[in-house]
Amino acid sequence: SIVPPAPPSDENPPASRSFAGSQSNNIDEAEADEFVEQQLFFVTSYSDFDKLAHGPRGHAAKYTLRVYRFLADGALVLLHIAGEGERVINPAFSRFHPRLNVVYTCTEDIEENGQILAYEIHSDGSLTEIGRVDAGGTSTCYLTIDRDHRHLIAVNYWDSSLVVIPLSKSTGEFNGPIQSIYDPRQGKAMLAAAKKDGGANHSMNDECTIAARQVDPHSHALVLDPFEGCVAYVPDLGKDLVREFWYDKTKGVIGCEFNVLPSGMSTGKPDGPRYFEFHPKFNVAYVVNELSSTVAVFSIDKELLSEIARATKMGLPMDKFKGRSTLKLIQSIKTVPSAFPTTMNTCGRICTHQSGRYVIVSNRGHESITIFRVKQGCGIKGKATRGTLTQVGFFHTRGETPRHFQFDHSGQFLIVANQDSDTIAVFSFNLTSGEIRYTGNEYHIPSPNFICCCPVVDRYSDDEDDQPYERVGYTFTSEDEVRRNKVPSSVVVDSAKRNSLDYLNELELAQKEIAKLKTQLSVLSQLSRG
Repeated sequence: SIVPPAPPSDENPPASRSFAGSQSNNIDEAEADEFVEQQLFFVTSYSDFDKLAHGPRGHAAKYTLRVYRFLADGALVLLHIAGEGERVINPAFSRFHPRLNVVYTCTEDIEENGQILAYEIHSDGSLTEIGRVDAGGTSTCYLTIDRDHRHLIAVNYWDSSLVVIPLSKSTGEFNGPIQSIYDPRQGKAMLAAAKKDGGANHSMNDECTIAARQVDPHSHALVLDPFEGCVAYVPDLGKDLVREFWYDKTKGVIGCEFNVLPSGMSTGKPDGPRYFEFHPKFNVAYVVNELSSTVAVFSIDKELLSEIARATKMGLPMDKFKGRSTLKLIQSIKTVPSAFPTTMNTCGRICTHQSGRYVIVSNRGHESITIFRVKQGCGIKGKATRGTLTQVGFFHTRGETPRHFQFDHSGQFLIVANQDSDTIAVFSFNLTSGEIRYTGNEYHIPSPNFICCCPVVDRYSDDEDDQPYERVGYTFTSEDEVRRNKVPSSVVVDSAKRNSLDYLNELELAQKEIAKLKTQLSVLSQLSRG
């Protein structure tokens, strides 16, 4: 039988995609290879610097959306350019739907409310806008889709608000405007001024800038727990806190705030938590602190999460969970060399590699990617160290201000957006050592700020219930592990609930997976020889 993969981490591309059946059962190897290569990257750019809290130093983009096809050797082919700057201003965060060929992006503007746009993305790279909604706040910076795929949650950095927008589960379109909103300022006006009005440039990291950045709360992300989907974690860069909220996934409402805790070691110096990331296998989460250039490692109280989920199902009041945290700090580690001035760097993105063996962070100022190895076992005398980090190394990004980066779907290539040098660069990723190597592939894009991996499937279901069939994804960390894992040749299905088309779908899925594993093995063999 085929075992489904672990839930994908919030920012990484999912390990599986929805797959609806073709009307033909003539599946050959050429078709399988074509299916494997349908991996697109949706890249966004800044277009109006005056509307931003920070200050890019590259060139403003006339067109803010680009779609590339990713090739097996790490090269990118430009397929499509869209998003006139005046119509799609400063798109800066994107999210690919876990089941559908739909990509969402949000605009960053500290003067007017952001916009959230939904596009159907086609295998030829073309985009069809299927909706846009008001984000309910300013400088929209993060998007999350809940576990049931019925709600999209948006985070607004400038005014710190959190909003929930209903989604159509079958099409991914917006099912209306904002359903609920949470305002941590409780209606109070912002104290800090915008950059163009004499306020601080949030790209800097000196004492004056930090004082201005931290006079107001600034929510920077919202990540739902991958176990129950009922607790939302929000790093507040303005207050050096991680906030824990109850999320009512049935009603699509961000409820009471359970707890707040420091995002780092509480040294008295600012941390500036930016992103929150779960480990795909361990009960561990990571917070990247933008201002202190650190990663904080937290253990997760999974039993408390289960207790909260049970109380939710029973309709019990949530007040009894106030003051109880599901997080416990177990490590803090620097993202830059110890002698490098922290004031000259701010952290960008953090992610865990899909193998669970590495954590990766970008450094803006040091202009590097820092790679950490994740400890997989326990230490001496049973002391728990699983999930903590040790440093692999620092790797130059061949550009300036690496705001974002993204792995390809296989986890074997890393694409970096160097915002202030107007380039994206491609690196190969050594699955054994964790080191990256420049491939020589570099592409000029004005002020690139986000790279979204979109493994597009160009087939649709005719089933009445519109439920997807999951294509199984596998993650291997070495060539030996690939060889040890047997490729499934069949799947277990409930014959009472399946029709003939379902059987063809399952057969097709298995054949596609075999083709994908062959490709992975080939690439790993080349890497080991290199």
